[in-house]
Amino acid sequence: SDWGGKGDWGGKGAWGAKGALGALGGWGGWGGSWSKGGKDKGGKSSWGGGWSVQKPWLKKGGGGTIPAMPANLQVDEGKRYMGTVQSYYKLQGYGFITLGTTGVVPGDKLFVHWSNIQSGDRFPSLVKDMEVEFCLKKEEKRGTMTVGAGDVSLPGGMPITVQDESDGKKTFVGGQHVRYSGSLKFFLPKRGYGYITMDDGLTLEEEVPKELRVELAEVNAGGKQPAAMKEVKVEFGIWKTQKGFFKAYNMTAPGGTPLPSEDQNGTA
Repeated sequence: SDWGGKGDWGGKGAWGAKGALGALGGWGGWGGSWSKGGKDKGGKSSWGGGWSVQKPWLKKGGGGTIPAMPANLQVDEGKRYMGTVQSYYKLQGYGFITLGTTGVVPGDKLFVHWSNIQSGDRFPSLVKDMEVEFCLKKEEKRGTMTVGAGDVSLPGGMPITVQDESDGKKTFVGGQHVRYSGSLKFFLPKRGYGYITMDDGLTLEEEVPKELRVELAEVNAGGKQPAAMKEVKVEFGIWKTQKGFFKAYNMTAPGGTPLPSEDQNGTA
């Protein structure tokens, strides 16, 4: 599926928008360095166009170097391991886990993508220093072998749920559980955002723009990658950022049911 969607919904670091993977602030594929200035050393590939790893890659920001894995590295993909979340970038949808057992992979560090997290949250995520359990996923990407974390859960196999805590820090218009109606003009998974036109006649306690931006983190597709959508009736909450911008919160289909996901081939 196309991971070109999870980014900084303000526009910087968006997967496939400004700051896209292969543009500003993104991965130029695994084969280069993660950077924010549009000087991607790994080429122009993106999650939307497939992963690539041609050489050791870096995470900008002090995370250290994680080398591409030797082609002959043997891993037991059925075994469960323990580890600690070293870092996780919610808006980008990825992070790094430090293995509790040393010597399993070079560097004792694994990449983790949001799609490999067991979670009931509408937007699966991890928290720094969280203890987690996982298996190893060995994959060949464009001729280079990579190993990442898969089936990530809490110790004991319990799903990870952190969204309630994150939602508790938001400032809502009317309250967290107040719902509004409107039409989704479009949503682009590769860009990681869309826009909603609110219905006429809504009563709001603040002056809110008629059109609201919705980011992939707030598109409720039941924890799956949302499909591309256009002109779809939706309901949602509204939250206000620290900079005073209004955005849609927990966008669903009318009645609170999940929106179409890519694996449903939903392209409304």
